[in-house]
Order: sequence, then C-alpha cells, then structure tokens
Amino acid sequence: MKTIAILLLMVFPLVSLNAQENKKNRKEIKAEKEAQKYTEIKNLLDAKSFVFEARQANPSSGKSIQLTSIFNAKITGDSVYSYLPFYGVAYKTDYGSTTSPYHFAQGIKDYKYSESKKGFDIEFEVKNKMDIIRYYFSISKTGYASLDVTSTDRRPISFYGTIEKPSEE
Repeated sequence: MKTIAILLLMVFPLVSLNAQENKKNRKEIKAEKEAQKYTEIKNLLDAKSFVFEARQANPSSGKSIQLTSIFNAKITGDSVYSYLPFYGVAYKTDYGSTTSPYHFAQGIKDYKYSESKKGFDIEFEVKNKMDIIRYYFSISKTGYASLDVTSTDRRPISFYGTIEKPSEE
C-alpha cells in the first residue's frame, strides 16, 4: 500500500504539469480570436461584400440615439443598399417625402479602400436624385465600425455599429 501511495505521488505531478502545458492562457486565446476576426473582416472588405449593422446614430446636433430597429448599409460589388435613418437638419427635401433620404439602392462612385495600423478605411460617393452622399467607414480589426455620412443637402450624421457577413438571401 505504501508503494502505491509513493508511485501516485510521483506520477501525479507529471500528469498535472503535462495538463498545464496543453492549456492556453487567456491572452493567447484572445489573440487567436482577434486574428481570426481580422482575417474574416479583411476578406469581406477585399471582396467588397459586407454589411454595416448600425447600432447607434449620432446627429451633428443633439443627443445620440440607440437604434432598436435593423438599420444597415449593404455593400456588394459596385452597389450600396442603404437603409439608414436620418436625424437632423435638411436644407432641401422632396415635397411630401416620408422616408429617410438614406433609404436607397445606388451605384458607387470613387470607391477608396486603405488599411492602417488601427484597421481599415473605406470611402465612396453615391448620387441619389439631386443629392451627392459621401460614406466614410472607419473599421477596426475586430469588426467594430463608425460610418460618417455627409450630404450636399443635409447636415452630417454618424453611426456606430459592426461589420457583418451578408446574409445568403
């Protein structure tokens, strides 16, 4: 019985040391997840196929607004399908219009894409009726993004949200 106890005491530390070596610490797991997310985001942006899911709107004057509905901007190839709200001052509007001026599907002009230390920058223009709308995305390596929208007929507005993979619809 004494020999079994001695053998167990000798084997147990070896087993626990081996188990400790196989486990990854939290920093390594977090770094792996961030690297995987970075690769996923970069592939979406390179393919010009992503969806910006807006979570918060920030008008140029006034308080920020938490968005409870699904508002987004979907970029596919050379087109943008925008379904974003507008809160703020408009200098010109269509008579009797009841929809947001940022609800449209249009072709993209002057698409610019660059990568920096912090993440990615994308900007492009859209001509919607008589209005020229400029979209500027600032995207982190983990997929969080801000979108600044400027227009010739309205005050600027910005949105915060995330970059997602487009659905298969």
